[in-house]
Amino acid sequence: MTRHFISSSPAGCEVSAAQTRGLTAAGLAIVAVTYGLARYCFGLFLPDIRQEFGLSPETIGLIAGTSYLGYLAATFAGSWLSTFVEPRLPILLGGLAATLGMAIIALAPDPWTLAFGVFVAGTSPGLSYPPFSDVIVRHTAPGRQNTVYAWINSGTGFGVALAGPLALYAGEDWRLAWMAFAGLALLITIWNLLALPQRSAQSKPEVLTVSFRLLAERAARPLFIAAFLFGIITAVYWTYAVELLYTLTGNPRDAVLFWIVLGIAGVTGCFAGGLVNRWGLRQTYMMLALIVGAAVGTLPLLIGTKIGIYVSAACFGAGFIVMTALFGMWSMRIFFETPSIGFGFTFFLISLGQGVGPVISGFLIPLTGHSSLFMAAGLLCCSLAGLGVRGKAVMPPHA
Repeated sequence: MTRHFISSSPAGCEVSAAQTRGLTAAGLAIVAVTYGLARYCFGLFLPDIRQEFGLSPETIGLIAGTSYLGYLAATFAGSWLSTFVEPRLPILLGGLAATLGMAIIALAPDPWTLAFGVFVAGTSPGLSYPPFSDVIVRHTAPGRQNTVYAWINSGTGFGVALAGPLALYAGEDWRLAWMAFAGLALLITIWNLLALPQRSAQSKPEVLTVSFRLLAERAARPLFIAAFLFGIITAVYWTYAVELLYTLTGNPRDAVLFWIVLGIAGVTGCFAGGLVNRWGLRQTYMMLALIVGAAVGTLPLLIGTKIGIYVSAACFGAGFIVMTALFGMWSMRIFFETPSIGFGFTFFLISLGQGVGPVISGFLIPLTGHSSLFMAAGLLCCSLAGLGVRGKAVMPPHA
């Protein structure tokens, strides 16, 4: 059985079950727009964007990498603000960054402006996602924390699933879709403004002297290595899967339907907490590493049949969302007294890998082709099963 997050809720910060459900819904929604739309949807519209701006594979890789560069720039800011100010502020800043970044993408007149919009949009999950670990620990009963976290984390799947129908409606007018995404992000940011609890006037921020040497602890090394490699692997799929399908089939509608299946499957990530409670974190992690690896590596082989590409999409969508939830649970098991620091650094490494992945892939594709790249990434992902979950909690020094 997995260890639940250890609640460190200060007195007076408890919320009712109804408020917990409201926080969960608001958190799921902000993850949907920051991750599912602002960060991962560039790949969905890549064929049309590439055609309009005449982009080379190398340029595409660099632009896609700016999304993850933005995330890296924002992750530590979000974690720091959450720990030393309050979680609410960076979450709202993340929502505003998603709104602004996607609006810039929609209006971009040239590749440079497009890259800037992708960068700004990419900062949004870095700001808003790590602080939700503090929201969960502070405002959720220990027995419900795995489940609440899994539901919030599954927001990526909801966002990806929503993007598909909007892309079909927009057709070749990809700018219309991005403007709709920006409007939705603004509405959800306002929702979080109203739903997230503010720190009471009587309570003061808990002062912790956090030594970043904690991040070098032996117990955290397998987590950090696996997180970095998982980022490289999954960036290949998120960035180039639609273009691979479009290149090999020439049918953009099939590629969009593939994306919808991917997103709908990702919604099943809300059950990650139940899987871990039943099978344990280590066994669930090993199984999902193999499933995601198989989905990535076999996609080029399955393109001959529609059912094959949808199976790959479903396995990757569900596996990716659950795996990211597992990385969050794994980090919070180790760094439970400073959850946003360990959590933020774990997802920093995932995004570092996701930033490196598209850039390397952009230079490898002209040499090896899409198919070889996907197969190699799938084998690497399967090897992550050997980096099993282990380690005990790391205790920070208090001031």
